[in-house]
Amino acid sequence: MADKTVFILSEDPAIRNLLSELVVAAGLRAETLPSIEVWFETAAPKLPDCLVLDASVGDLVEPERLAEFTWACARIPILVLVHRGAVQTAVHALKHGAMDVLQKPLRVEILLERIKQAVEEEGDEGTVRWPGARQLRT
Repeated sequence: MADKTVFILSEDPAIRNLLSELVVAAGLRAETLPSIEVWFETAAPKLPDCLVLDASVGDLVEPERLAEFTWACARIPILVLVHRGAVQTAVHALKHGAMDVLQKPLRVEILLERIKQAVEEEGDEGTVRWPGARQLRT
């Protein structure tokens, strides 16, 4: 699994660093991003094997911002982190194709299990499948 990359997108540097350390300790590569814009502004945004999106801080708290990830959800599994009780954000994330929504405070073992499941999922060429999501063609 060392060839699998997980992007961690959070506006909170402490969360980015902690999640990055956990992902690397689990034998995966991790890249951290401070905002959607940093990722989207690259000439050809590269797609990771999994994206962990912290929707509990900054601009990402707004459910409407999650709609910007619809194109990515069709290609890669996205795990969205929310604060307990953020029902609207959780529903919006799932509606736009997120693989799963995990509530903070996080149970590390569950997060790592979901990340590993996400990077191990394989489909036909151009197809991504994961539990809870419909089959999507790119």
